[in-house]
Amino acid sequence: MVVLRESGGCQPIYKDADEVVTFKFFHGGKLVKNRKDSQWSYLGGEVSWFDYCEVDYMSMLELFGMAKDLGYGDGYDVSFYGEEFGTSRLIQIISDSTLLACMSMVPKSNSRVVVLYLKVVTLTSSQVGNDSSDKEYSCSENDDSSDPDFEDSDYAQSDEEIELLKNDDKWFEGYVDHSIFDNDPNAEQNDESDNGEESPTLTCPNSSQSEDDAVGEVRRKKNRMPKGEDFRPEIDMGSPSFKIGLRFATAELFRKAVRIYSINCGRELIFMHNDRNKIRAVCEEGCPFVIYASSVSGSTYLQVKTFNPTHVCSKGTKNIHATAGWLAERYSGQLRLNPNWTAASFVEQVHQDYGYRPSRATVYRARAMAVDIVEGSYSKQYEVLWEYCHELRTRNVGSTVIIKSEMEGDRPRFQRIYICLAACKKGFLDGCRPVVCLDGCHVKGPHPGQVLSAMGVDANNGMFPLAYAYVEIESNSTWLWFLELLSGDLNITNSHGYVFMTDKQKGLIDAVNALFPQAEHRHCLKHLYGNFYLEHRGLALKHQMEAIARATTVPWFHAEMTKMLQLSKPAHDWLMEKDPRHWSRAYFKTDSKCDMLMNNLCEAFNRSILDARDKPILTMLERIRLYIMLLMAGRRVLCEKWHGQVGPRIRKILEKNKAKAQWCIPKAAGQNQFEVMHHSGRTFAVDLNGHSCSCHAWDLNGIPCLHACAAISWFHGNPEDFCDAVYKKEAYLRAYQPMIMPMTSQDQWMKVNLPPLLPPKYHKQPGRPKKTRKQAVEEPKLPSNPYKLPRYGLPLKCANCGGEGHNRSGCKEPRNPNIKPTRKRNIAKDKLAVRRRDGGDQSGGQQSMQLRQRKQSSTSQGPSQSQASQVAAASLSQPSEAADAFQSQPSQTPEPAKLSRVQQRRKRMKDQQRSHFVKDPFFHP
Repeated sequence: MVVLRESGGCQPIYKDADEVVTFKFFHGGKLVKNRKDSQWSYLGGEVSWFDYCEVDYMSMLELFGMAKDLGYGDGYDVSFYGEEFGTSRLIQIISDSTLLACMSMVPKSNSRVVVLYLKVVTLTSSQVGNDSSDKEYSCSENDDSSDPDFEDSDYAQSDEEIELLKNDDKWFEGYVDHSIFDNDPNAEQNDESDNGEESPTLTCPNSSQSEDDAVGEVRRKKNRMPKGEDFRPEIDMGSPSFKIGLRFATAELFRKAVRIYSINCGRELIFMHNDRNKIRAVCEEGCPFVIYASSVSGSTYLQVKTFNPTHVCSKGTKNIHATAGWLAERYSGQLRLNPNWTAASFVEQVHQDYGYRPSRATVYRARAMAVDIVEGSYSKQYEVLWEYCHELRTRNVGSTVIIKSEMEGDRPRFQRIYICLAACKKGFLDGCRPVVCLDGCHVKGPHPGQVLSAMGVDANNGMFPLAYAYVEIESNSTWLWFLELLSGDLNITNSHGYVFMTDKQKGLIDAVNALFPQAEHRHCLKHLYGNFYLEHRGLALKHQMEAIARATTVPWFHAEMTKMLQLSKPAHDWLMEKDPRHWSRAYFKTDSKCDMLMNNLCEAFNRSILDARDKPILTMLERIRLYIMLLMAGRRVLCEKWHGQVGPRIRKILEKNKAKAQWCIPKAAGQNQFEVMHHSGRTFAVDLNGHSCSCHAWDLNGIPCLHACAAISWFHGNPEDFCDAVYKKEAYLRAYQPMIMPMTSQDQWMKVNLPPLLPPKYHKQPGRPKKTRKQAVEEPKLPSNPYKLPRYGLPLKCANCGGEGHNRSGCKEPRNPNIKPTRKRNIAKDKLAVRRRDGGDQSGGQQSMQLRQRKQSSTSQGPSQSQASQVAAASLSQPSEAADAFQSQPSQTPEPAKLSRVQQRRKRMKDQQRSHFVKDPFFHP
């Protein structure tokens, strides 16, 4: 008697005489095959046990009854699978003989467990009704189905569909004995037979004649071949594996899988037959490997019919299938993460992964293709620029996106594009000061140009992106076009009160003066010093120029200019020619509450978009938009973390001023008027009601200066309360409250009925494309020797002609006879000569040292050359006699002549040379 084990029950112990087993059912999950080891596993679901199952009475009907007890009734199609004894393959149990074979292979032990896996398919309502089509139903006279004129058109079925449903009787086929064959558990069964064998007949003695007519007197069983599984390129293409019955959607997909398989296995496979219906690939001559796939029944997909994976050949170092296109597709992800991947590293990575070494030309082509895959083509992105602008205006209502082009034949050619997002316009007008910084930066690539940008200043003295444009060149016309559009977006009818900060670039100063004549125009001090440095160099002059620019009052400005006159009159005259209203705080207006001297905000923006400036135009514009969107979203979140009324940068300025305020003594005059004395002896008048100080610093930037902080500390006030409203948290939130809306991908953009744009005319620059920025004149260069301080400010002097500005190696003038040639010693060559003379060994070196010492001692005592040679010869025979003979020699040293200073200097130089080049006294040439 079959018993369903309760949850938590124990396995019963059977005796040897008992012909019973336990069925362990895995159900509710899915059978999955591992691609690496081709092993089947059951994922998900649950496990149930049926104990005391008698072997003699087990059949397919009993199995279906157990499945029904587990909850899989008439609405499910159940298939049973078991493991073949001795192997790990799964076979489908489709007959009683297959079931008995599985049970007979269970070892005789105390716990006999037969493991079965259930594949369950939920049937639809129409399929459930057609499964019982062989049964007789009685219909009443009022039933609508008996009326031939009544038909539900939405659910009507054709005659062919009805005939197929009648022939599809899987329950009947389950009770018929079949031969055991290996089957794919997840594959469906075909209705067609390949070998045409007939199955034995099954008769029902109790059935009526009408049932025999409906079912048929004889039913033929067909030996069905498994349909096979489909090749999934998104999963299997990385490491394709083949087997009999594997199906491919197209012939091109099969070819691509064979090529990648050839690269992975290290063999160069060849396509012997290669058309759209039949493809055969073999290895080299003598290797039994072969794979053949052909179309099935005239359909579009191909199925593997022959496959022999055996190789007897060795792996090669080259492969015709490892093309530049495959390298680009294979390594596009790594190139996305590392855009500066060198060609040599690329080759080494391919050799490490696959054992091939592609040529440098192949690597360069692969990198170019990979760039097109990752970033898009430089030329093709201009064709979808109209769609991008339309989507940008649709997503960000109120934005200004303008493209300027010129007609060339039937199609327009791109020239410029201007973008000002609606959130940036509203945020600038609501929460930023009327300060606009302008600058441009270069765009690299096959279509070089310039990115013009306009930046504002937020309440935390940070960069606020306002507008940007891509133009063909930076000139007066492009700046006029950009500033006219910017003026319309900001509604600047009267430029009074606005401040424009520029870098004195080409055409920019004239454009600002022409469009905004009443605005305050400031020049960047860093770029102004770059021009100053060309003629007047020196650290003292640099510091003095900065002191002049930072002076906040007119008397202090003239005092600093007097100091510059004392240092250098030409430098003083050069600065006097410049209008101080453009570069000195003493002449700045106080309306903007900004004392900025340098154009660092635009420089920071140019540095932030550096990675996007060498990309195609659509990629570059989208990266800039994404950067601005994330910047505004991030600052909205960071504003909530402020501790106090002002931002971190403003608080840092206040802390410095409060630290300096301890050297000030405030004296109250009444009605928030103070007289503050500094330790230097200067006295300042501070008006807390008017937020003003006689040093003019508080009036310029709106932040309490050190004198104001000293006066505020007199009554224990908080300096943040006296900051201008443009620095408060409310102004910061108003600036970043508008949101830049997200964009969709290119496949979702609406098509615009406009002719596609042509890219700008290609201007190939001479020489190799530059990757580094051109440094300014005053920027320090990296020294060639990091351990030696380079010479600064010393002009080159030629040792050949005596001219300045070049050296002897690049001199083209004739040699000047009045210049004494300099001799450059080769120390390595000198050491080699000494080593060769000494014999190259240690003993020779010691002998040379002894001889050198003897010569020096003989020179100091005064014997002649012949006496020294005699003493040396005697020392070789009898050292003691030689010493006595040397002592007995009378001193014949003449009185040294008195030498002049020049002769003494020459003698010292010769003595130094002799110390390096000592001749052997026993050597006579």
